[in-house]
Amino acid sequence: MAAFDSEAFSKELQKNQQSKFLLLGDEALSRKEAFDIIRQFAKEQTYTEKLSFTVDRYFKWDQCASSLQSQGLFSQKRIIEIIIPSGKINAEGGESFYEIIQNFSQDDLVVVHLPQIDKETKLQKWFKEIEKIAYTIRLDEIKPLELPFWLKKRASLLSINLDEGSIQLISQFVHGNMLAADQELNKLALLFPNQSISYEKVSQSISNVSRYDAFELTEYVLNGDQIKTISTLNFLKEEGQNPISITSSLSWVLKPMLEIKELDFRGHSLENHLTKSRIFGDKLLFTKKALSFFSLKHLRAAIQKLSEIDKISKGVSPGDAWLETTRLCLGLAKIASRGQKI
Repeated sequence: MAAFDSEAFSKELQKNQQSKFLLLGDEALSRKEAFDIIRQFAKEQTYTEKLSFTVDRYFKWDQCASSLQSQGLFSQKRIIEIIIPSGKINAEGGESFYEIIQNFSQDDLVVVHLPQIDKETKLQKWFKEIEKIAYTIRLDEIKPLELPFWLKKRASLLSINLDEGSIQLISQFVHGNMLAADQELNKLALLFPNQSISYEKVSQSISNVSRYDAFELTEYVLNGDQIKTISTLNFLKEEGQNPISITSSLSWVLKPMLEIKELDFRGHSLENHLTKSRIFGDKLLFTKKALSFFSLKHLRAAIQKLSEIDKISKGVSPGDAWLETTRLCLGLAKIASRGQKI
């Protein structure tokens, strides 16, 4: 599946004036932009009444139906948003939702959002009904091979031009996180408006004060400096940084380290592999040193934890991203500290 194209969707909406939407997927940036575009369209079309429902295990479908019915008596043009985080509805709720869908009027602008759904859900009567009347929009995670093209197009919309090296640098830094990629591009557009931006400028931008501290944090973690690790974590949290800036920096270094452990690189081939992964200078030195502190098991567990934190940061999984990031960083720092004492 291709990534959500906000520009194309906006043009499609203006052209065909749809009023029923089924959003499938949970990529954070795509979800935000899809809702923003639909809400702006509704505002332009003078929809004034907005009703929002989030379906959980305690959701009362009879109350939802009653609210929609009573509101419908007084409001001609309504925005109705129904969010189903689990993607599932029990049998009784499914019957109620099916009836609600059938009672939507032509004047209702309806948005139903579900995350990725399974085959069982696709067979439900209520899902088939909403799928039949709604314009379906996929909100999938972007594939690694699609990210460079997406970055180029996004940069063009912001009136900036990036060379291939810069595109690859940003791709590696954000690790498929479209929200983080969008933040980087908007920052570049603000710093260097309406121009071609060199690799050096992009690299410097990524390594600005807050990002540089995230890179510094990685060094403290891999060197086993627990005091500097916790103080830097506290600083970044107080500065309002997203944990993604930390996990991206860690992932940039830990993934090549895992590959080296798995493929048993040594000597010159080891250094070449790190260099190809854009690990240079001081970072190259402390990464090579850190390889002796961490086992294959340690690195695999760390990569798995990074994936879990990424899902929490995007709102896909429940949890506290900062708490989990802190636990991971301190855990790795303790392992590195013990390794240096051996």
